[in-house]
Amino acid sequence: MAKSRLQRLQIESDISLLIEKPIDLLYFTGLHLSRGRLFVEKERVRLFVDGRYFHWAADRAPCEVLEWDAFLKVDAKKVQFDSTYLSYDGFVHYQKLCPGIEWIPEPHLTSPFRKIKEAKEIHALRKAARLTLLGIEHVAQMLKVGVTEKELVLEFELFILKHGAEKLSFEPIIAFGKNSAFPHHRSGYTPLSENAVVLIDAGAVVDEYAGDLTRVYYFQKPDPNIVRLEKIVEEAQAKALSLIRPGILLKELDRAVREIFSRENVKQFYMHSLGHGIGLEVHEFPLIRETAGSEGKIEEGMVFTIEPGLYEPGRGGVRLEEMVEVTETGSRLLVERGVDTVQGM
Repeated sequence: MAKSRLQRLQIESDISLLIEKPIDLLYFTGLHLSRGRLFVEKERVRLFVDGRYFHWAADRAPCEVLEWDAFLKVDAKKVQFDSTYLSYDGFVHYQKLCPGIEWIPEPHLTSPFRKIKEAKEIHALRKAARLTLLGIEHVAQMLKVGVTEKELVLEFELFILKHGAEKLSFEPIIAFGKNSAFPHHRSGYTPLSENAVVLIDAGAVVDEYAGDLTRVYYFQKPDPNIVRLEKIVEEAQAKALSLIRPGILLKELDRAVREIFSRENVKQFYMHSLGHGIGLEVHEFPLIRETAGSEGKIEEGMVFTIEPGLYEPGRGGVRLEEMVEVTETGSRLLVERGVDTVQGM
């Protein structure tokens, strides 16, 4: 699989490419490297690594492997690099290191190659989504007066690790009551009280690929105002999901959600983009937002999240997040929705 990805780079790239981001090195070589230079030309692909990796990589890489300093002998007129990864200091360093090369910045250099997921990737993402949901439902069953957000974060991590995950996709967001009004709340020692909304946003990494789902639960009696927000979010999410098919502009999904929120006079409680690509990284291309930068079209094989949310300061918030695969004619969820209410003790 890595070899075919490299061949695609060679076919579709008009000039030489320098790839250094570790997650990109993993995608194109299958190797976990903290430091490496993948140099792609039409006729040749070379991986430059230091002494820590040389013999190990030489036995496993799908391309030629050379010592780190051999990069000084690279002969190319123009080289494109990822300007969102390489720092300005790094750029200046390369200009001095190889003064005969014209260095051409390209933001998100590998996104066009990684945005379409292969069948094996989608299988891994589906496994990650399923385990993520199992973990969320596991901790939801542990809701009781006095349990803290931190305790449930730990329980989620232990559960997914015991059931085959490699690690967390990100630090879980478990927010009780008013804390759920902060989209990126940092879970702390807040104890669960009666009649509280509980927001759980978490993910498990399985076979290198990340899961990312959000669920909302009501512990004992729900707040009618939060229930109203949830119904609006459910409608908005259903609308966005119904629009997904190849050829539609990504920003149209977010626009449809914002129209519903505007109609219900809650648009001021919507504070983030509608979703993001997901794969080896929990946040990948594309970003789904109405504003400039999201003019791209939906393509078959993309996998992204749809996660509308409404957050009322001082009261609480609701976010519902699904992982979605784009099919030839529409879309499908990578995992079915679970229960959303837990009766407290």
